[in-house]
Amino acid sequence: MTGKFVAGSALALLAAVALSACGAGGPTGTPAGSSGGAAGAGESSVQLAASVARCTSGAPTVTVQGTGTVEGAPDELTIDLGVQTQSASAAVALSANDTKAQALISELVAHGVAKAQIQTSNLSISTNTDNNGQITGYVVENDVTATIYNLSSAGVVVDAAAKVAGNAIRVNDLQFSFRHPSVLLGQAHAAAVRQAASEAAQMASAAGATLGPLCSIQDQGGDQVPLPMAGFAAAKASAPVQAGTQQVTATVSVVYQLASGSAH
Repeated sequence: MTGKFVAGSALALLAAVALSACGAGGPTGTPAGSSGGAAGAGESSVQLAASVARCTSGAPTVTVQGTGTVEGAPDELTIDLGVQTQSASAAVALSANDTKAQALISELVAHGVAKAQIQTSNLSISTNTDNNGQITGYVVENDVTATIYNLSSAGVVVDAAAKVAGNAIRVNDLQFSFRHPSVLLGQAHAAAVRQAASEAAQMASAAGATLGPLCSIQDQGGDQVPLPMAGFAAAKASAPVQAGTQQVTATVSVVYQLASGSAH
C-alpha cells in the first residue's frame, strides 16, 4: 500500500524511526554513522516534523529514496495440501475424495492444527477423455490450506497428512511467513528513512547547499519476501521442513527543501 506522510503524519513516522533506532537490533540498510542516542533522535524527529509546514512552495528541493531491509525467523507455515481421486463415475470419485479429505483434516487437527486455521481453498471436478473426445472418467481435486504455528512439528504434520491420504495426496505449496510482520516492517521503514536522510545530506553538500525543512515522506511499499517450497511429491513429504530466515524490505521517498550556503 502506498501512502504519503506530511505534517503531523511525518512526526509519527519520524518518532517511530527514533524509537526503532534505539531497539531495532541493527537492520541491514542502516547507513554507517547513524545517530544512536534516544534523546537526540527524539529531539531531531520533533524538530524535523515541526518544520514540515515551513516548506516554501517553489523552493528548490531534493528528493531521494531509501531502502531498508531486515531479516527474521518466520513463525508460521501455510501449507496447501491437495487430495486427488479419480474414477469412471463422478459420484464414486467425489465420495472417495470426501472420505480422504475428511481424514486429512482430522489428521491435521490431531496434530495440533486449529480448526480455524484449516480451510478448503479449492474443489473441482474435471473429466478424462479419450482421443475421440469421449469421457472416460472423472477427477476430483480438493485443496486444503492449513496454517501451522508450531514449526518444530511441521515436518511431522506434513508426513502424517501424506500417510493418511496415501497416493491421493498432493503437497501443492509450502510458504513461510511472519505472524505479526509489523515489528520488522517498522524496523525496515526506520532503516529506509535513515538511509534516505543520509543520501539527501550528501547530495545537498555536493550541490553546495544544506538540508532545509523536511517536506514529505512517502511510503513506496514494503515487501515480505516469501520462502516458497512448491512442487513437493508425496514421497518427499517426510523430509525435514526448515524455516530459515526471511527478509522484509521497505522503501520510502523523502523530500527536503534545500537551504543556501555551503555545508563545508
